[in-house]
Amino acid sequence: MSKIILLRHGEVAIENYTNISAKEFGKWIVAYNNSDIKSEFSSKKKIKSLLNKTDILICSNLKRSIRSIEIFNKTPFEANAIFNEAQLPFSNWNLLKLNPKIWLIFFRVLWFFGYSQNCESYKQTKQRAKKATQKLIELSKQNETVILVGHGIMNKLIQKELILKDWHETKKSKNDNWDYGVLELKNQ
Repeated sequence: MSKIILLRHGEVAIENYTNISAKEFGKWIVAYNNSDIKSEFSSKKKIKSLLNKTDILICSNLKRSIRSIEIFNKTPFEANAIFNEAQLPFSNWNLLKLNPKIWLIFFRVLWFFGYSQNCESYKQTKQRAKKATQKLIELSKQNETVILVGHGIMNKLIQKELILKDWHETKKSKNDNWDYGVLELKNQ
């Protein structure tokens, strides 16, 4: 029985920011993408056990995904941008200053409705998720258990594609850091 596990990366260790403009939010996105992760967390033994049981370990090429593997002294078989998180748009507005978390929610909602200034669109991201899903399925043909250390939205998009291809979800992800979903394809 083939199994694909979609594991979300560890919590990002980014400094607290004061209120910033939408234009400055673009710089915050870069800082977030280049930040390390917190190495201490409650489910460390559980995740280590999970990673030790996999046949192949892959990840996105974003630092938080790679570091989530490295803290367990593991090396990914492949780090590929096809698995990167859905990008966030931002604007050149300077009028209003908000907490970066507020901007993140605001721009993510706009992104779902088609706003994609300075980033890949939702439609393009869904197409990338289809390619990422196909890559995972191909890897699962030679490996019984495949783990992707990825990201919240991209993992959800991949999960939806796997379900459309008759994979069955045997463990749901809550989409928290270090949480994971399991999808299985029964031998036919």
